[in-house]
Amino acid sequence: MKIIAVNTAETSASVALVEDGMPVCEEFFSSRVTHSRVLMEMVEQMLTRRALISVAEVDGFVAARGPGSFTGLRIGISVVKGLAYATSKPVAGISSLDGIAWQMAWADRPVLVMMDAKRGEVYCARYGFSNGRLVEKTEELCVSPEKAVALAGGSAVFAGSGALVYRELIEAHIHGLGKGSACFVPGFQNQVRAVALAHALFQDTGRLSDDPASILPVYIRRSDAEINYEKHPDRFC
Repeated sequence: MKIIAVNTAETSASVALVEDGMPVCEEFFSSRVTHSRVLMEMVEQMLTRRALISVAEVDGFVAARGPGSFTGLRIGISVVKGLAYATSKPVAGISSLDGIAWQMAWADRPVLVMMDAKRGEVYCARYGFSNGRLVEKTEELCVSPEKAVALAGGSAVFAGSGALVYRELIEAHIHGLGKGSACFVPGFQNQVRAVALAHALFQDTGRLSDDPASILPVYIRRSDAEINYEKHPDRFC
C-alpha cells in the first residue's frame, strides 16, 4: 500500500510517500512562505522526479488534522481532499501531535509533546510507548506550559516547538519536583513529520475513509475570529 502524507500544521511543511510502512521519499520545507505556494509543487516533484510514479498509483492520502495553524491545517487538508476526490482513493486525518510523538516510539519513559500555540499556551498530550507500540495517550489539550509540564508527572521526554520555547521553564519545574530530569530530543524531532503521520496510519489502516469530507481540522482552541465575534457581535452585523 502506497500512502502520501501531508503536514502543514506549523511553519514547516512536509510530504512523504510511504509504501507498506517503509519511507520511499520525503520532502521538507521550512520558511515564512505560505504553504499554499509550495505544497502542490512538493507533491508533484516528489512523485514525478523522485518516486517516478503517478498520483493514480497511490493507494491513499493522509493529512495532519491538527492541532496547529488554523490556515496551515486548512491548506493541507484541502490539498489531500482534492487529491482524494480526483483519484477516488481513501483518506485519513492524523493528529499533529502524533506526527511528533511517533518519532520517539522507543522511548523508555513518557513522551510529552508540546506544540507552541502562541498566547502563552501549548497544544499537548502525553504518550506512553512499549517496544515501539503506543500503549497510552492522554486527551489533547491547549493549556499553559506549566499545566502541560505537570501532565508529564516527572521525568519525561519533551518534544515539539513548545518544548523548544519553554525549555527553561520545563527544566526548572522538573528540577523542583526532584523526580529525575527532563530529556529533550534533537532539533529535527521537534517537527511534525509527514513520514511519522504515515507511520501512525500504518498502525491502524482502518482509519482510512472513502469519504474525503471525513477529514476535519481539529483546532482544540477557538479561532481569533470566533473569540472576537463573541466579544463584539455588533461589529459583524
